[in-house]
Amino acid sequence: MLLTCVLCVGSSSVRLHLAGSPRASVRRWGIGAAVALVGRVVCAQGATSPAPDFQVDSLIRGIVSARVHAPQRWPRLDDVVTDLRAVYDSVAWTPLWSRNGQPTPSARATVQQLATMESRGLNATDFDAASLQTMATGGASLASPAQRAEFDAMLTVATLRALRALRFGRVTAKVAHSALDFPVERFDVATAARAIATSSNPSLVFDEAEPPYLHYHLLKRELGRYRVLSRDTSLLPLNVIGTLKPLAAVDGVPRLRRLLIALGDLPSATAVGGDDSLRYDSVLVAAVRRFQTRQGMTGDGVIGPATLARLQRPFAAQVAQMELTLERWRWLPHVIGEPPIIVNVPAFRLHAFSNGADKEADLLSMDVVVGDAFDHQTPMFSGRMQYLVFAPYWEVPASIALKEILPKARKDIGYLARLRYEIVRGADRVVPTTVEALELVATGKARFRQQPGADNSLGRVKFIFPNAFNVYLHDTPARALFGRARRDGSHGCIRVADATRLATFLLRDQPGWDSSHIVEAMAKPTPQRVDLAKTVPVHVVYATVTAREDGTLLFYDDIYAMDRSLARLLAKGFPYPSSR
Repeated sequence: MLLTCVLCVGSSSVRLHLAGSPRASVRRWGIGAAVALVGRVVCAQGATSPAPDFQVDSLIRGIVSARVHAPQRWPRLDDVVTDLRAVYDSVAWTPLWSRNGQPTPSARATVQQLATMESRGLNATDFDAASLQTMATGGASLASPAQRAEFDAMLTVATLRALRALRFGRVTAKVAHSALDFPVERFDVATAARAIATSSNPSLVFDEAEPPYLHYHLLKRELGRYRVLSRDTSLLPLNVIGTLKPLAAVDGVPRLRRLLIALGDLPSATAVGGDDSLRYDSVLVAAVRRFQTRQGMTGDGVIGPATLARLQRPFAAQVAQMELTLERWRWLPHVIGEPPIIVNVPAFRLHAFSNGADKEADLLSMDVVVGDAFDHQTPMFSGRMQYLVFAPYWEVPASIALKEILPKARKDIGYLARLRYEIVRGADRVVPTTVEALELVATGKARFRQQPGADNSLGRVKFIFPNAFNVYLHDTPARALFGRARRDGSHGCIRVADATRLATFLLRDQPGWDSSHIVEAMAKPTPQRVDLAKTVPVHVVYATVTAREDGTLLFYDDIYAMDRSLARLLAKGFPYPSSR
C-alpha cells in the first residue's frame, strides 16, 4: 500500500504524501503527531527496524482526530469515530494489530474473516479486505510508523463496521421505512472489536453479532449455494424459444433438466429419459410446477414468457435479492421479549409468534391479502395490537366513499341498501338514505358505514393496532384472492385467510374466549370490542426471499420496488445514515 512517504512537519499539522496508492493524496494528521515526530523523516522504504510504538500511537490519534482516512474505500469515519476512540482509549492508543513490526495472528485471522464477508451477505470490498490482505500477508514488515498506523486504523475501522453491519444492518429499519420501529438493543461494538483483536478465532465474535434466527441462517446457507451455482456456466442461458408445453421436444430440454436439478426442483434420481432426452416429459413438468410455485407464480407447468424469464434470471440477481433480505433480518432485535405478529408483504404471509423463536412449528402462519401495488400500497410500519372487534361496522374511508361508492349510489340509490350501507352523521346518528343525504357525504358532512354481517367488507372481525395509516388486519367475505399466487388486492389494509384461528390465538390466555365463543361473537348482529389482556407488537415488513426448514427456497416479486430502494441506499456506502 505504502511505497514511499515524506513527513513534512509544519507548525500546526503533519502532511503525509503517499505514492503507489490508488488514493494517492494528502492526508492531515493531528497536532499530536507533529509533536511526536518533529525533526524526523520516516520512510516506508528502507526502514531497517520497527519504529517505537509511541510514534504509531500519535499517527493513529491523527487519523481518528481527522475523521477521515484516505486509503480506505469509504474514507469518512463519522460512523465509527466514537467507537474508535473508545477502542484506542482502552489500550492507551497502542496498536491493536501489530507487534514488533509484524501483524499479530489475530490480525491475520480477522483479515481472513473480512475477506469472506460475502458468505454473511456483505461485500468484502466495503471492508478493504484486499488491501488489508496485502498489508498483512505481503511479506514486508510494517516497520514504519505510517505503515503500522495505517494498517491498524484500517483494520479497526473495518472490524467495527463489519460488527455493526452484522448486528444492526448497514442502514437501520427506520432509515429504509420511517414508521418501522423495532426495539433497539445495546451492543458494545468497541468491546467486541477488542475481543476480536485478541482472539485466536475471531469468527466466533462475528458469529455472535449475527441474528440468532433459524430462518436467517437457513437463508445464509442458501446464499452460499447460489454463489456456487453462479459460477456454473453449464446452467444458463437456456435454449428455449416460444412456449414449451408438456410432451414437446426441443433442444433446450437437457440444459433445462440440469438447471432444475441444480435448483433442487428436480431430484436427479427421478429424471427419466436420460440427460440428453429432448422430451419435456411429465417429471420435468412437475419440476417446473415446483419452480413456479417457489417463485410466487401459478404452477401450471407451462413454460411461457414469464416462467422462461424467471428460469433465465441470472444467479447474481438472486444472490443480491438474498443479500437484501439478510439485511432486513438484521433489523430485528436478537432477543424477542414480546412475541410479535409479523406480516411479510411481498410473501403475502402473516406469522404470529408464540415465543421468541422463529421455528415454523411454533408459529401461526397464514396467507394474507395486502394493498394493491398500483395505488394502494400497504405501508411498512410497527404498531401494537390493542383490541379486536367482532361483528364490526366498516367505516368507509372518505377516499373510497367519494371515488367508488358515491358514484354508484348516485346512479342507483338502492345500491346502498343491497350492500347494507347506511349514512351516518356525527358520532353515530343514522340518517335516511336519500339523494339529499348523498350530498352530505359528498361535502364531508356525513359518511357511509356498512353494517355488521356476512357481507361486511371487514368480515366478522377486525384486529386493531392504532397507527397513522389507519391500517389494520381483518376478516373478509371476498375469498377469491386467496386462490391466487399474487395477492395484492386491498386498499391498504391486510385481509387474513383464517380470522377465527388468529382471534383464537390472540385470546388463548383470556378466560371465556375459546373458539366456540369467538364464533358466537362473530355471528352477533352488533359489534363487540374485546381488549387484549396484553398488547401485541405488530410489524409489517418487506422480505422477498424465504428459506424454509424443509429446504424450500421461496422468491417473491418486488411488488412495491422496495428492494430497489434499499439497494440504492446501500450503494451509497459508509457512513450510512442512521436513526439510532
